[in-house]
Amino acid sequence: MPPSLAAVLTAVVLAVLGGAAGAFAGRVVPLFHDYEPGPDDAGPPPPCCPHCGARVAWRRWAPLPGRLVGTGRCAACAVRVRAPIAAVASLAAAALGLLGLLRPEWSPLELLAFAFFGLWGVLLAVIDARTRRLPNPLVLPAYPVALVLVGLASLTARNGYGHLVGALIGMAGLAAFYWLLWFIYPAGMGWGDVKLSGLLGLYLGWTGLGAVVSGTFAAFLLSACFGLVLILLGRATRKTQIPFGPFMLIGAFAVILLGDPLPALLG
Repeated sequence: MPPSLAAVLTAVVLAVLGGAAGAFAGRVVPLFHDYEPGPDDAGPPPPCCPHCGARVAWRRWAPLPGRLVGTGRCAACAVRVRAPIAAVASLAAAALGLLGLLRPEWSPLELLAFAFFGLWGVLLAVIDARTRRLPNPLVLPAYPVALVLVGLASLTARNGYGHLVGALIGMAGLAAFYWLLWFIYPAGMGWGDVKLSGLLGLYLGWTGLGAVVSGTFAAFLLSACFGLVLILLGRATRKTQIPFGPFMLIGAFAVILLGDPLPALLG
């Protein structure tokens, strides 16, 4: 069944807004660098200018550093920070456009809540793919923002209370699951993945608790397939570390867009 005109128009509007937001948000990508933890390390370096090394001011609960995002320049050296703006903007436009096209039944506040997840997911996936980091200045502020947006969405969505309860259960449940995996085998699960998991559980749980299972399974399946392809091409070995965050985000967003396949598989 072809999409309705309203769905197409919504997709176009969201794609334009996503591209614009991605162009600004993408400016923070170069602030995060590769990090190889050492035995005496205090942790990954803070976000800093790639030119002069000055730390970029980032309020504790601010999703983005406003001055850098607004001007594109480092406050310390006034040099424009070169960033993969086109890539982030294109991916964000595609993600939000698909959201509007494939979820036309959602209310505007639901679309807003999931548009934030789409934009933030693109940003985190790009950074993790480049640096194997899911930085706290981006992951942690996403929680209060997402909780507020999901809470507002529950006021207008059909069965909003049920969706909200499912989202909170999904957040707690998936965070506990990833923490357990990390606790059992720390070398096989990054702490950044654990911190991100609750955010994914929140959004997956909104669409149903089965979606939490499906989104998690999709992440591991996609990661395994990607690793196998790299091994067959001679680009990696069984011991090569592959960033898992992008697969967590892609798997979750795919289930959110396309729906939970579990009922069809089990039925």
